[in-house]
Amino acid sequence: MDFLERAELLISQKRYDMAEEQLNNLLAEAPDHSVALAYKGLIKLNTRKPKEALEFGGNALRLDPESDFALYIMAAAYMELSDMKKAQEAILRAIAIQPYFADYYGIHASIKLNMRDYKEAAEIAKKGLEINPESMICRNALSTAQLKMGDKEASFETIEKALQKDPENTMTHANYGWGQLEKGSHKKALEHFKEALARDPENEYARAGMLEALKAKFFLYRVFLKYYFWMSNLKPQVQWAVILIFVFTQKIIGSVSRSSPELAAILVPLSHLLIFFVVSTWVIHPVFNFFMSLNRYARYLLTDEAKDSAIVVGVAFSLFVLSIIGWLVTQSEGFAASAIVCFTLILPFGKIWESSKKWKRLVFAGYSIAATIVGTLGILEAFERGLGHDYFYGYVIMIVAFTWISNFVGQK
Repeated sequence: MDFLERAELLISQKRYDMAEEQLNNLLAEAPDHSVALAYKGLIKLNTRKPKEALEFGGNALRLDPESDFALYIMAAAYMELSDMKKAQEAILRAIAIQPYFADYYGIHASIKLNMRDYKEAAEIAKKGLEINPESMICRNALSTAQLKMGDKEASFETIEKALQKDPENTMTHANYGWGQLEKGSHKKALEHFKEALARDPENEYARAGMLEALKAKFFLYRVFLKYYFWMSNLKPQVQWAVILIFVFTQKIIGSVSRSSPELAAILVPLSHLLIFFVVSTWVIHPVFNFFMSLNRYARYLLTDEAKDSAIVVGVAFSLFVLSIIGWLVTQSEGFAASAIVCFTLILPFGKIWESSKKWKRLVFAGYSIAATIVGTLGILEAFERGLGHDYFYGYVIMIVAFTWISNFVGQK
């Protein structure tokens, strides 16, 4: 058995360090061995190092421009880095070179899922299953696409068949868990996430699902999840339309309240309730991460980035609670302003660590600092002059604008 065969065997056993040693031995003898470089890319991909995977895949492709395997590595790495355009370009090239490998269609379907093109994802996954009915990545992609299109019965039938064929498959268990979570069955979801993590403790997809399922034990968070899944299943253009409808609804309520004072007693509280609901859906995820960080078991499910976010969000949320207490005791508009600012600051601060891209983090961090400065000035102004003056209005505009900016930046 040569170096490459031993490496392949060790990779199948998830003994990546030993597999990399074998590949390094091979590359010491043959530095231009494109297959060995591609396999190193696969190891980096499986150990959550997509940038390094991309580098090795690119090096392998330069040595062998017809390497469909190298293109597959690059497509998967680009997908991990949230660059769906380049991921799709790479996998389409791989399919053009090798059109009879089902898993390539599975990757393409997964990319389409990330692009929220669910109908196309389902069709591509079905093509892959025609080539190989045993392809788990195609079956999982098809199940997710069916669920997102609202065909829950077909989705669970697909995923259950996948589990029957391969009950040990961690990604199938994780997908089943997410499906149950979207269906509203957080207890069943927990069971499948546990199964996935028991077999693969490094499965990030299952870890994130387990965290969401634990948070779903709370009724308030379950309501948020229903809204979140509904919004996330919409295409970006439709999401913008929903936001515009909310803005216009607020304008209509304001106009009717001014022209019909007798309706203002009903419409103004309704307007405030709608605003609070929308803002709550923006901040509830980081707030619950903060609560999870206080649980001695759940905290281990949080990534380092989520833990950093939880600290900042925890400070803001604690100040919000203290401000509410201050307002209840004193009825001071300064404390009211403080409560509003501290609660809504969770939105930009909670976004800082969500992206893996440094430039996005810098944008959100810079905006958060600027909003904190303007918001603080608005609070001081409210203690002196009451609510509704220059700095406070400026802060409100910044927070409203942030919802548009974060949507725009998130799509890049």
